[in-house]
Amino acid sequence: MNGARFWPLAAMLLLAACGHTAPPPAPPAVRPAVTRATLRLHTPADLDAHGDVVIPRDALVHQGSLPGVFVLSPHGRARFRLVKIGATTAGTAQILSGLDGNETLVLPPFSGVYDGTPVHPLATTTRGQHGSR
Repeated sequence: MNGARFWPLAAMLLLAACGHTAPPPAPPAVRPAVTRATLRLHTPADLDAHGDVVIPRDALVHQGSLPGVFVLSPHGRARFRLVKIGATTAGTAQILSGLDGNETLVLPPFSGVYDGTPVHPLATTTRGQHGSR
């Protein structure tokens, strides 16, 4: 009989819930475009003796403990790409996997750059047999 006392309250809550409509979902946040220098990698000029891609060390980004780079997508957005790092020097990093050498990297500074951020290239630098040009 105790359940009979709570039935009217449950019915009122059910009726109140039926009349309530959920608000529409909020649109995704729009990130403003950033202007950054980019580096166009060209195979085989950017490969080391073992066939691995070599990039400037300052192009590396760590998302938590995961190393990666920002690659410029065909649609003009920065996309985070996980990479496996090999040997590093003061200025370069060997990439064992994650890049094939035909990408355009987004270069630092990385403030305001996240996966999906629109990027306007400030300048595109190409590398050849003799480094940056």
